[in-house]
Amino acid sequence: MFNFLGEIKDNIKNSKNFDLDSFNIINVSGRLLYVEGHLGLVSLSKELISFKVKNGVIMVEGSDMILAELSENTIKICGSIKKVEQI
Repeated sequence: MFNFLGEIKDNIKNSKNFDLDSFNIINVSGRLLYVEGHLGLVSLSKELISFKVKNGVIMVEGSDMILAELSENTIKICGSIKKVEQI
């Protein structure tokens, strides 16, 4: 059986930009970003939200972004997401 999210995760794992052994990230149409496994916020604004993960920091750039959910290990960001990058 075809597993859509599994396929996405496998494709991202093959990318050199992300280490998915420590976190999971899903970007839905550039309007919603859901992350499991964060280690805390670094910065928060409508144009830039960054947070720690095991091997670095994830930077999310866009416009009119809001932090819709923040819990011990999950983040949900809504808005116009233009770029997601691990540094």
